Amino acid sequence: MYSLKEQFYDGQGILRNPGERYLDKEGISREPGEDFVDYLGILRGAGEEFYDSQSILRQPGESFYDGAGNLRER
Repeated sequence: MYSLKEQFYDGQGILRNPGERYLDKEGISREPGEDFVDYLGILRGAGEEFYDSQSILRQPGESFYDGAGNLRER
């Protein structure tokens, strides 16, 4: 599992701490490392590529844009 090094905004725009439960784009509460719905509405496994909030396809462990459009490091 890839962990975040800093706070991030989840799929509902709520500021979260690394390792904290979060809401995905569909509003479903998730644990870090659990399957999630990406920003295009596709259910993804924790180790799969995904689309970030800027619709950029990202690889697991790669930096990404969070729910507020901030670039976040993993």
